Amino acid sequence: MQTLVVINVMLTLVLLAAFIVAYRMVLRIRRLFQEIAPVGALTNARGPQPGDTCPAQPFATLDGRTLELAGGAMPRLLLFVSSSCPISRKVIPIARNFCAKEQLELVLAGDDDLVVQTHFAQQTGTSPALFVNDPALGRALEVDKLPAAFLLDQQGVLIARGLVNNREHLESLLNAWESGFNTVQAYINHTRKQNRPG
Repeated sequence: MQTLVVINVMLTLVLLAAFIVAYRMVLRIRRLFQEIAPVGALTNARGPQPGDTCPAQPFATLDGRTLELAGGAMPRLLLFVSSSCPISRKVIPIARNFCAKEQLELVLAGDDDLVVQTHFAQQTGTSPALFVNDPALGRALEVDKLPAAFLLDQQGVLIARGLVNNREHLESLLNAWESGFNTVQAYINHTRKQNRPG
């Protein structure tokens, strides 16, 4: 009987020690996540920057018409993609789902051969009217890597931009806009400066 009591006491102490260790680990992990910056869309210093008005001229779409960057019924996500880029293929359905949830209009853009782009639009289920195939647009926005995203308001003013390959990158464009900073990185740097002692 006495042995059983000793064993129960020892088990209780072991469980208590395990609880304390687990609690301290949770505190450390929480602190680690506070110090690790979220990964936002990688921005480019070249080309139009947030706050700039995008080119006003119309750009050719796959349906033979034109599309202007300004004048949409809702903010617009302009996503530069390529049929030969596997990341582009992966990010299109993510962007479509993201835009539906956030009430954004998704417009794809590229500058490939018309037949190739038409086939690509069919494969991705994209309306030809919402697929700009005009090299002038990529030159105007100075796109050099894909997939590149540009978040525009209804007046064609650039809200945020960056390279995207997952939903978190797309969300960082909206977060930058809502926080009033050009990029998530700028917001994090500002927060760190304010939290620095002295």
